[in-house]
Amino acid sequence: MISEALQHLKGIGPVRLARLQAAGIRSWSDILDDPERIPQRWRADAVEECQCARQALDSGDIRFFVDRFSARDKWRILSHFLDQTTFFDIETTGLEIDAAVTVIACWHRGQLRTFVEHENLDDFLHLLDDVRLLASFNGSTFDVPRVLDAFHIPQLPCPHLDLRWPSRHRGLTGSLKQISSRLGIRRPSDLTEVDGEMAVRWWHAWRLRGDAAARSRLIRYCASDVLLLLMLSHHLALLPPPPAEHLWQHLPESVGISTESSEARQTSDAVGRSYYSGAFGPGSPAILRGRRRLS
Repeated sequence: MISEALQHLKGIGPVRLARLQAAGIRSWSDILDDPERIPQRWRADAVEECQCARQALDSGDIRFFVDRFSARDKWRILSHFLDQTTFFDIETTGLEIDAAVTVIACWHRGQLRTFVEHENLDDFLHLLDDVRLLASFNGSTFDVPRVLDAFHIPQLPCPHLDLRWPSRHRGLTGSLKQISSRLGIRRPSDLTEVDGEMAVRWWHAWRLRGDAAARSRLIRYCASDVLLLLMLSHHLALLPPPPAEHLWQHLPESVGISTESSEARQTSDAVGRSYYSGAFGPGSPAILRGRRRLS
């Protein structure tokens, strides 16, 4: 499938692509084996690019395809390199540009990994050195810039693929959760109504009052988004997804229940709302949450 990506070639848009396909030219091999079938004015560029693409594929140069492929063809990267892709998602203290990263979850080499601020967050930076391809949803505008800021690095050491755009070209618009719902994917019942605003409140509950149950629910929520990414990627790559019920078994369990009194909870929640209203700025959490996932 990856060798059928042609829209990144100079001079080939949707109309010319349709004409080439109608003429039986559907892959790099078709061009390289019979270049005379390509119009002369852009034949040399097409042949050179197909040669480069074939060399990149032979050497496993994933960055070549991330950098070169058009948004319409980037799903093909998953079709070939899905087993080498690491999926990740983050949670933060808010949506401001200087919001701190609180939790990172990722699916890496068949395992779910989680990283928590003040505990083991720096370990994610070491894991990045082992990543061949990093995938996210809307990460190019949210997750990646905040990771770069958090670790004070100028760029990721690996190529990054934002699944929002391949999804959009498949007609799958909206947030990751909205898309997953349309695909018939359901999160575990305890996470069905959870959103980014609740994730911020859980972090506040953990840091300000030591609520271990809130911490575990936050990690479980972030990890569930990563598994949604994995299932979405199979759909985009036109591959059968692993059964959701099997993937959900990888989620960390919620630990403990809060024993805090109702009065104490209301007081600390009021403090937290005051604090996070500053972290979120003048916008409401609901509006900012929407910007985070859709803007």
